[in-house]
Amino acid sequence: MRFLYQASQVYLAFARKSFQKQMQYRVANLAGLITNFFFLLVYVFVYTAFYAVYTGPQPLNLDEVITYFVLCQSFFMLMPFWGARSEITSAIKDGSVALQLTKPVDFQTYWFTDEFGKACYYLLMRGLPTFLISIFFFKVAIPQQPTVLIAFAVSMVLSILMSAAITITIFSSAFWTLDTTGISGISYSIIFLFSGMLVPIALWPEWLAHIARWLPFEGLIDVPFSIYLGKITGINIWIAISKQMAWNLFFVGLGRFLLNRGFSRLVIQGG
Repeated sequence: MRFLYQASQVYLAFARKSFQKQMQYRVANLAGLITNFFFLLVYVFVYTAFYAVYTGPQPLNLDEVITYFVLCQSFFMLMPFWGARSEITSAIKDGSVALQLTKPVDFQTYWFTDEFGKACYYLLMRGLPTFLISIFFFKVAIPQQPTVLIAFAVSMVLSILMSAAITITIFSSAFWTLDTTGISGISYSIIFLFSGMLVPIALWPEWLAHIARWLPFEGLIDVPFSIYLGKITGINIWIAISKQMAWNLFFVGLGRFLLNRGFSRLVIQGG
């Protein structure tokens, strides 16, 4: 137990340092807040125009769609791949990953705690301000049932963990390619679409939505926000969360496999 306590303190220290590092960029954070709100306005104007023209029944009403995109912009930067944080690729490419290997810590867990620190920063400095500002301008739905908020929080934590696991997996390809621009660009385009970041999956054609339900990426955006809006209820909430857990285990395992294989063939220039 003493060893586990000491290990947890070490990883919490990494997360704290990651948080403190982000605190240095206050002007960039302000610019990011403005950018988030600008894109929120773009989404609101586009969907307001769509609902004004198309008056037929929709799975989501306009206020629910606006709330959906308020959540998107509030939690946008908590997902590592949206911010293109490719420190893993840089560390592998310039050889500084060798320094990480000298530390008595698990490399994958280290990167998870590093992303955890950044996520905490973006939640406090970008997510909450964006959400609170949006409440004054739009009709943002707020669940009244505590159980819904708890389920949303659990699902959101799992989505952030999955995004970190996917990011580590993608950037681990740098052991073989050195440059992950191509694979990350293709991967993020697919993730951006099938996560529901661009269009809520509830508004998709049935055949395309069926495909999205079989992919893991709906668990990043659409699942937690659908729980928040009350579109996933009852036992279906726990089924959705169980699917998120299963995909988390898959990507964590795949990332660990790739890291282990990559380290086994790692060659650092000069020795």
